[in-house]
Amino acid sequence: MLPKAILLDLDDTIVSYDGASDIAWLEMCDTFMAREKVSFSREILIEKLYEIRRWYWGDGERNRIGRQDMLKARWEIIKKALNELQYFDEAQIYQMAENYNQRQEELICLFPDSLPALGKIKSSGIRMALVTNGNQEKQCKKIKQFGLSDYIEFSLIEGELGFGKPDLRIFELALAKLELKAEEVWMVGDNLLFDVGAPQKIGIYSIWNDYRKTGLPPDSTILPDRIINSISELID
Repeated sequence: MLPKAILLDLDDTIVSYDGASDIAWLEMCDTFMAREKVSFSREILIEKLYEIRRWYWGDGERNRIGRQDMLKARWEIIKKALNELQYFDEAQIYQMAENYNQRQEELICLFPDSLPALGKIKSSGIRMALVTNGNQEKQCKKIKQFGLSDYIEFSLIEGELGFGKPDLRIFELALAKLELKAEEVWMVGDNLLFDVGAPQKIGIYSIWNDYRKTGLPPDSTILPDRIINSISELID
C-alpha cells in the first residue's frame, strides 16, 4: 500500500551532495599540489584527507556540531590531515577550506530524476515533507534554488529546530504537522542510522536510498524496510 505522506531527506536523496564533495576534494588537492612543494604525493594527500574525513564525521557529537558550521568543520579536517603530513601553513590551510567550501556549493545539483519523481509522487496525491539535518541557511538556499517548495508541504531543518535526526522528536513533529499516524507515512534517506534506524523506532516505514549502489553493509544492524537507488523507484 502507498503511504499518505512521504518524509524525504534532502542531501544525497534529492540533491547530489557527496558527489559534489568528492569532486571538490580532488580539485582542491590538485590545486594544492600544483602550488606547494611538499614531500608527499597527491595520492597520499587524498588518502589522508579521506581518512580524517571518515574519522571526523564518524563521531556522533562531532558530526552534530560540525554540520552546523561546515566551513569550520572542513578547516578542521584539512588542518588535521595536513598537520599529520607535516604541513603547517595556517593561512594556506584556511584558504583551502574556504575554496573547497565555495566549490562544493557550486557543484551541488539535483539528481537527474529528482524533480520528475517528486512530480509523480505529488500527482498521485501523496503528501511530502523534508526532514533534513544541517544549517538552516544552507538548506533553505537549496530548497529555493531547486524549486522544492513546489512539491513539499513543509521542511523540518535541524538548524532551525535545534534538534535533528536521529532525534525522534523531529519525526514525531513531522507526524504531528501532517496529522497522520506513523503507519501512514514513509521516511526516505541515504543514512542508515538517521533515516532508517531512527524512524523505525516509532513505527515509520523506512526506506534506504542506496544511491551509490553499494548494497547494505554486511555488518549493519539496521535493516531497511525497503532499499532503492533513486527516489524515482518509490512509486510505480
